[in-house]
Amino acid sequence: MIVVYRLFFVLAAMMCAPIIALAQQSLVIATNIYPPYINEEVENSFLPALLAEIGKEMDVTFEVKILPWKRCEQEVGDLGAWGAIPYTRNAKREMGFLFSDPLYVADSHFFAYRTPDDVNRRPPPETYDELTDLLPWRIGGIQGYYYQPLFEEAGLIVEYAHSERQNFQRLQLGRIDLVPAATTVGWHSIKTLFPPAIAANFYTLPKPLVEDAALHLMTSKNYPNNHALLARFNAALREVQGNGTFAQLVDQFGLVMRY
Repeated sequence: MIVVYRLFFVLAAMMCAPIIALAQQSLVIATNIYPPYINEEVENSFLPALLAEIGKEMDVTFEVKILPWKRCEQEVGDLGAWGAIPYTRNAKREMGFLFSDPLYVADSHFFAYRTPDDVNRRPPPETYDELTDLLPWRIGGIQGYYYQPLFEEAGLIVEYAHSERQNFQRLQLGRIDLVPAATTVGWHSIKTLFPPAIAANFYTLPKPLVEDAALHLMTSKNYPNNHALLARFNAALREVQGNGTFAQLVDQFGLVMRY
């Protein structure tokens, strides 16, 4: 009887093994609300929708976790999340992180605000050649963004806020003079926050802060089996771009094809 029970448990284990092996892998992705890429309604957003399509190709599920931006990078560094989106490359980040192929390409500009009859507000600069040309102006930023080391190196006066919304509200009120932002994100924020008569007074300096900057998935170099995971992710991204799904998502969420 003991032999029979042992055989039963061995057979049961063998029958369960394929089921366990077929369990779909789940990977945590950290991000924050960043319209139009990640909206308040997270599931109805461009980047989460893109991740879902990539996950189908990879046979994995992505769990999107909303965190403050500084926590996103920390979570990836501590291996609490496989990756964070959307991030741009810089020398400091590349020391500890790996980056996917571009998820989307967007330029960044300085936004300014000016009304014809506002004589009390110092007019923003028409343009600039070097970041040091902007030393006389107050700049709004978000701590932990890619431009922070650039601004520190140039010695700019930067007042950091928690969100793009806060920066554009402060810009409109005259509390700061310039706001750097991805152009798509900046105009989306302005059109969402302000009525058309006020939104019409915003503009960008002609020289881009970053031209055709790529947005990536950022992952830790220390994540287990990460090189293989990232290779699968990039292959799945190329498949989604090649089969027309990427273009459909870009159109669905009102973006522009730039990859």
